[in-house]
Amino acid sequence: MNDKISIILPIFNVGDHLKGGIDSLINQTIGQENLEIIMVNDCSTDGSDKIIDEYDEKYECCRAIHHEKNSGAAYTPRNTGIDACTGDYIMFLDPDDRYTPDACETLYKAVSDNDAQMAFGRFRRIFEYGGKVQKSYSPYMDELEKHYPGETFETENFIKVPDFIWDNFVERILYGKTLEVTYPRDRPLDVIKVDNIEQEPDMLKMHPSVWCKIYHRDLIMDNDIRFQPFVSGDDMAFTLETLLHSEGIVFLNNFLSYDYYIRDLPSDKSITNTVNVRLLDELMQSYIYCRKCTEGFSKDVQNVSVNPHLLHWTYTWKNSPFTKEENRLLLKRVNELKKIHRTDVKTQMLLSSITTALETSIFTSKE
Repeated sequence: MNDKISIILPIFNVGDHLKGGIDSLINQTIGQENLEIIMVNDCSTDGSDKIIDEYDEKYECCRAIHHEKNSGAAYTPRNTGIDACTGDYIMFLDPDDRYTPDACETLYKAVSDNDAQMAFGRFRRIFEYGGKVQKSYSPYMDELEKHYPGETFETENFIKVPDFIWDNFVERILYGKTLEVTYPRDRPLDVIKVDNIEQEPDMLKMHPSVWCKIYHRDLIMDNDIRFQPFVSGDDMAFTLETLLHSEGIVFLNNFLSYDYYIRDLPSDKSITNTVNVRLLDELMQSYIYCRKCTEGFSKDVQNVSVNPHLLHWTYTWKNSPFTKEENRLLLKRVNELKKIHRTDVKTQMLLSSITTALETSIFTSKE
């Protein structure tokens, strides 16, 4: 292997989970000699800085970078890592999660053998304290249970309705009609390869995770793609831009490249699992940014780049207490999206229902 893969980790007070995340990279089947592990410390106060210095000293493939000022979100250390990396390919890891043992090797083979600019697989959503495992959403039929015998996967279901209702009603409303362009949907598929996103817009319906993907360096550098300054939604914007610009995309429908841990105890929550008005405000700003990025693309691409995420936003808002002033701010953001995202009647109805809910909450608030 002549290429090198740079893996970027944004680090802030990761605590006891950090070593496990880095070790999942050190032990990759592709070999340490083919990796550049860039650990960017965003002014941690829990000893995470000392841990990455130990890895830097012990392993030639590890490099620790320390910010002088805390940025308050993952986008800045991720951008620092992009600017500092030297690899031919770039990957990302949130340090409290884990790569599966052959993630780098399998994704590298997929992207290089197909002369593509990006490749990605599925991920497991592991509820550490709930004892359940969900498979990430895919618009394609899979055979994960066949490829991972002995494992049981629940369907991704973030609004906590019975699986039958989710599978047969909610998911269809959330993700819309199947945009079957290049590949069929009536039989299991293992590998999906396209030249560009217009050949399979349904790829945009999948979770916008940056950490289960491998990107060719040129894709990011030549298009000047960086993480936008959103505390939540920066990964969505980055993923969308890479999918829109990529010349060659490979999706491994039956390969799990990543273990995403849901740590939902009150004492162990990440920034993006703590709901506040800033999170929903910046998440809506990311939708606006993403919608603007799709100008010039087909209506299908414009719709699926935003619409599947709106139900998640609405569910999160509905189940979180906000003041009248906070709801006014969120209403302002939704109206900004409403002005530019007018692709069809269904989209306009969806956004109108959200604005109506916000207006009702503001009107009935006693504050």
